[in-house]
Formats: sequence, structure tokens, C-alpha cells
Amino acid sequence: MTNLDYLYNPEAAKPHFAKDYFVDKKLGFQVIENGTILTYKDNGLGGLVGALGGIVDSDGKFSGSSYVSGTRADKSYTPPNVIQHSSETVVYLGYFYPVWGHVITDDISHLWFLKSEEFRTQFKDFPLVYISWCNQPLESQQSFRRLLEILGVDIEKFRRIEQPTQFDKIILPDRSFSNAINGFTKEYRETIDQVRDFALKNRTPTSCKKIYYLHGRRQFGEEKLAEYFRSKGYEIIRPETLTLDEQLNILINAESFASTLGSSSHNSVFLSDNSEVILIPRLHHVYSHQLIIDQVHDQNISYLDSSLSIFYTRNGPFCYIISPQLKKFFGDTFNGYDEEDLKNFLQYVKDSIGKGLIVTSNAMNYYAPVLEDFMAQLRQHENLIASYDMPKNWETFQPPLTYQTHIHKKGWVTWQNEEQISGSTEDKLDIQAVKINFPGHKVYY
Repeated sequence: MTNLDYLYNPEAAKPHFAKDYFVDKKLGFQVIENGTILTYKDNGLGGLVGALGGIVDSDGKFSGSSYVSGTRADKSYTPPNVIQHSSETVVYLGYFYPVWGHVITDDISHLWFLKSEEFRTQFKDFPLVYISWCNQPLESQQSFRRLLEILGVDIEKFRRIEQPTQFDKIILPDRSFSNAINGFTKEYRETIDQVRDFALKNRTPTSCKKIYYLHGRRQFGEEKLAEYFRSKGYEIIRPETLTLDEQLNILINAESFASTLGSSSHNSVFLSDNSEVILIPRLHHVYSHQLIIDQVHDQNISYLDSSLSIFYTRNGPFCYIISPQLKKFFGDTFNGYDEEDLKNFLQYVKDSIGKGLIVTSNAMNYYAPVLEDFMAQLRQHENLIASYDMPKNWETFQPPLTYQTHIHKKGWVTWQNEEQISGSTEDKLDIQAVKINFPGHKVYY
């Protein structure tokens, strides 16, 4: 059951929650002859947006299911003229991305194949290969290694492909979880259940019945949000300070789990059935990965808005406040925003404008009612605003002129504002094109 009553605009959100994300299909595999595994390469944009790599067949066609998020977008690139060739047949287990939310969704989505009859009878003696973001070795990712051990996977048999390599045959299993199939299959649920069964079998008593998973990074106001939950009897969990075994024990014992959306909230997949789950969106929309996770098991889920993240970015910063919706959920009276809410918002706006981030019309429409009330109270604190040395015309939430350059061998690099340098003078590479964004002005170039 999912409750949307505590969102700013429940009606706008309902269509995203109406879909059934369970995909009833028999998974299989592809055999790609003379295919090439392309290792990680950054096209200059950084993060997953700029990450290239995966499998291309002998005709150069890219396989979307070989990439991190199962996208159908082409993430291939032209490898060096001389690439490594191998006469082997290999089983490809994915493009491993070290962010925990992707580990428990994308990174394990091929592993069902290792327990299949086809693998045991046809491919168990072939090498198991993978590629990784920034070419990081699996050995450096302790929680992921431990997760694989819990799943009974022999990680000593894994081989990281370190340079583009063409193989006689690449066995590519279907994904059990991805945006490409718009959901998850029974194989993904079975994989997660194996982890939950491990947690139940090794369960030890804990006093943590109500827990708040703190994300912490690139978040303005989340510490205060966490303290509000602490006042309601929640214990604050900083997952990066715990081993995977410790986290699983806390999760399997928890009766109520709260988190902002992101990698932290994805841990709700390990909770016992019928647990209470409280999820706070970062932005005015919900990422599809969490919508899929919500349906893997039966949980009592409430989405509630307690953010003012009006600037568009997938990677932060984000801004959280103690909202009327949050107070209403817990039966508290809302008496306006306190000074710490106002300070967090001012710093968030200043930081976002400084990075050249933009405000979309969808965000402004979604946040309009609460933002109007918030700004009315903020304007009553002139001395506070002055102490933050806000940019000129900051209340329009528009950044200064921003620009992006296309650099030889790198492609389009990240957007910069008018006071920042694009690219590096040390590389001595040509600038081949420029895009300019100057909100509120017509720009001709």
C-alpha cells in the first residue's frame, strides 16, 4: 500500500505510482559472436552521464543491457585501432557502478544467471567478466564483495576487463531489474530474498525499531530533518559507518524505516514484509528505481514532501525543510518555518546559482504554493538575507550567464558560469563549439 496524501500535489504524482512494475517474463541470454567489451571511458561530462562502455557486436551495434542502468542509449565509443583479441567464450556480468543504490539494483541484475540451469549445464566453466566505473577493481568495494558472498557467488572467479577486448563469444544474460524492462522479474525478487533470508538466519536482537537512514551528502537541511525524526523516536543510521552485515541486521529488525530518496532509500528492499516505510523525495518527481523497489515486497509506504529543491539536478545539492506535510504526518501543529530552515534555503540557493543550475517550470509549478508561503516569511528577515551576501536578483532563482564548450577528444564538458574556466589550459586541446545560456535574455551567437 502506498499513501500519497502527504505530498504537496498528490494528484500530479499519482500517474507515476499507477504502474505495475512486476515483469512476468522468462529471462534468457544472448550470444554475441565476435563482440567487443568496451571498458570505462569518460566523455567529459562526468558521472553516469559521461560514462561510456559496454558491449558492441561485430557490426558495432551497442547493447543497452550491458550498461549500468539498462538504458537503450548508445554508450559506445570507437576503440583504438589495435584492440586485444581473445578466442575465449566469456559470461558478462555487467558494468559495475560503485554507488550503493546501483549496486543493489543494476549491479546484481545479471547474477540470477549463475543459478540457472543453462549456466550450470553450458557455461559454468567459462570466465565471468565485468567492467567497472573508472575501472575500479571489485576488491576496492567491500560492501559489494560482501553482498556477493552472501549471494553465494565466488568472486575469485570474476575477471575485470581492463582494456577493450574482442571475444569469440560473449554470453550476455538478460537483466532482472532495469528501466529497459520497466521493472523487475521474479529472479530479482529471489535474489533479494536470498539476502533477506541470510539476515533472518543471522538475526540478533536490536533496539532499533524505528530508523532514519541518513544520506548526508550534497543535502542542505537533512541533518535537521533527521533530528526531527529523532524527536519522534527514530534512531539515526549513518550506513557508511556500518558493515553490510550490521546494516542487514538493523533493517531486518526495523518496524519503521525513513529516508530521503536515493541510495539510502533503496535499502528498504531488505526490510521485512509489511514494515512502515516513509520516503521523502529530493525533487518534485520520484526516481523510477525507487518505484520499482517499492513493489518487490509488500510494505506500508508513505511518500511525504519536506523539500524545496527547486533547482534541477540529479546529483545535488538538494534542500530539505520541516514542512507542513511532515508536521501533519506526525500530528504536530505547523507554526511556520524556523530560522534554520531559512538559512539552509539561502545557502542552497546561493550554492545552486553559483553552479549555474537552472529552475525548471515543472519544479516551479509543483513547489509554487509552499514556495510562496516560504518566501513571504523569508522576506521578513532582511538582516538574515544580507548576512548571506546573496547574488544580485537572487529571488528570481536565475543563474548568471552560463556556457558549455565542446573540446577536441572530450566532447561537450560540464556547464560553467561566467566566472569559471571551461576545460583545462594544460591539455592544450581545441575548443570546437560553445553553447550559451543567459536566462531572460535572447542570445545570438
